Amino acid sequence: MMITRIFVTISLLFLMQCQNDDTEFDNTPVDDTSLVGEWLLTESYVSPGGATEWQDVDEGYRYIFDEFGNYERTNFDKETLNTGSYEIIAPELYLYFITEGEKDTLGFKADFNSSKTSLTLSPSYPGICIEGCLYRFKKQ
Repeated sequence: MMITRIFVTISLLFLMQCQNDDTEFDNTPVDDTSLVGEWLLTESYVSPGGATEWQDVDEGYRYIFDEFGNYERTNFDKETLNTGSYEIIAPELYLYFITEGEKDTLGFKADFNSSKTSLTLSPSYPGICIEGCLYRFKKQ
């Protein structure tokens, strides 16, 4: 009887720590046409190892995607931070750029909301966030 109580208690603790990851993404696939434009970082969801909530971002950075597969990342004041090219291999968005003379790549799981005015990115390459990191951008 005591072992059963301990097992149930431990199981409940594990279940309370789990979250439904599906609710964080809007599950509308990213496509080239809808991605074109300017996107401002407005919210972040970064867990240091436990439960967390969406946090507003003041003066977030921007991504500007053109129809030719190029992008520019700027700060809030639209000063260029880096440039490169992008590619969508559903459901991933890949950014290619040069760092210290070497080609570099960042990959993100990417989804739109149903009206395609909100873009959610989660790092997937080269590293992933085990506890969860999501970044939400609003189309400008």
